[in-house]
Amino acid sequence: MNDLRTFYKKIKDFCADHNMINEFILLGSESDLESREFEYRTFIMIPSSANISRDLARPVYTLSFNCAVLDRCSTRNEVASITSTEENLFVIGQLQDFLIKNDENCYIDEVEVENFISEDENVTSAYFDVTMMFARKGYKVHIDNA
Repeated sequence: MNDLRTFYKKIKDFCADHNMINEFILLGSESDLESREFEYRTFIMIPSSANISRDLARPVYTLSFNCAVLDRCSTRNEVASITSTEENLFVIGQLQDFLIKNDENCYIDEVEVENFISEDENVTSAYFDVTMMFARKGYKVHIDNA
């Protein structure tokens, strides 16, 4: 893959086609999470950092995304909470398999699992980073300046 738009479309299509994901959201920053209402199960992706390299005569962009899978279940049902957490991890594993199947150069880092309990629901979450590598032109191009 050579561009970010293609990657975005692949992730969006993966989420739209996946029977366990109800919503996909691309956010600009983590602060955008605070004012959002979510469907459940929601897949969230936030661009977080990038690296531009020409190491070993291999020009690439490396872009990392903070990602989260959020779901909810009853606070009074521990088995439902465990099941929801397991399903969140399953979705992340399927995302990794999907990217590898599509020959994407990706790396999924450690997954952090958390639960947030309110009066009537338990929100299960799995946070992880996915790092993608995108090819750049193999030669030095004209600098676009005046």
